[in-house]
Amino acid sequence: MLGEKEYMMWLSGLSKLSHHKKDDLLRRFGCAGDVFKASERTLGSLKELSDENVAYICGSRSSDGLEKYAERVYSLGADYIIKDDGYYPDILREAYEAPLGLYIRGDKTALSKKTVSMVGTRKATPYGMSVAEKLSGDFAAAGAAVVSGMADGIDTASHRGALKAGGKTIAVFGCGINICYPKTNERLMERIISSGCVLSEYPLDESPYPYNFPRRNRIIAGLSMALVVVEAEEKGGSLITANLAADFGREVFAVPGNITSRASRGTNELLKSGATPITEARDAFFAAEIDEYEKITSPKEKISLEKNEKLVYDCIQLREIALDEILSETGLDISDVKFALINLEMKGLAARLPASKYTAL
Repeated sequence: MLGEKEYMMWLSGLSKLSHHKKDDLLRRFGCAGDVFKASERTLGSLKELSDENVAYICGSRSSDGLEKYAERVYSLGADYIIKDDGYYPDILREAYEAPLGLYIRGDKTALSKKTVSMVGTRKATPYGMSVAEKLSGDFAAAGAAVVSGMADGIDTASHRGALKAGGKTIAVFGCGINICYPKTNERLMERIISSGCVLSEYPLDESPYPYNFPRRNRIIAGLSMALVVVEAEEKGGSLITANLAADFGREVFAVPGNITSRASRGTNELLKSGATPITEARDAFFAAEIDEYEKITSPKEKISLEKNEKLVYDCIQLREIALDEILSETGLDISDVKFALINLEMKGLAARLPASKYTAL
């Protein structure tokens, strides 16, 4: 049976209508269900709709089709939350062009936590990856949910850091929640869903078109109580997100970077423009209203590591990495690396992946 939630799935999915026109329809009719049921004549009488708009709306209406689509959503173990839903984040309602609804997979309660959004370049340096993982782990350990976009580079490191600390993390997609982008993050996506959530305003099967991501970024900014830019080039999505967060009245933090590094040009410019420098998670606790000023030590930090285990663990924390790369970066013999990896797996700190790759847990 169709309800307002399902009708909102339909309305939000009308890609040929602007956000403002959808908002106008909701204000005029009161709910998405009444828009769905409105006669062609009634719709045609509205000055804000062209004849083409009316034909598009009427041609998209199919109760059977909508029921089948909703069943697909729910069969994924997913849900759709609308602004009247208690799970819809209050902080996001305040944002410009707040989504009419959000598709979500995972733990919806993650949306009720204090939030810190972390963004940065896909072409991150080892320094940037390490810093992102450290900061996000500390935010998560202090009780905040870390929000990012699951892209390569800084996003991936931010999600991993939160997961390693045993905390919550939220990934905002620029495609449908049944699509993993990039494909290499399939395992990460599963881990996020199991202890946090992935969400998107885009319908199932929506491809990761380049033009989706600037709009996606307003959700990352809107969900943030504080936004941290770790590494960013002079142009790109990270700076768009930072500007949006500032427009929403959120404090923007930037990690100081090497002045000769291309990956730090954007963050260093943000600092010159008034962003707040951040060198430890505690710097952003006040902005994110985090009360725990002393970091909660995660169980994994209490596990003692031998010298070689520490070298290998530090190496595999940065990314999914092949055995030959571990050998090259650590300078250890293959027997020492394999022994360290076995010990790390036994301690629950590492996992072997296909194609002889490894990652930290």
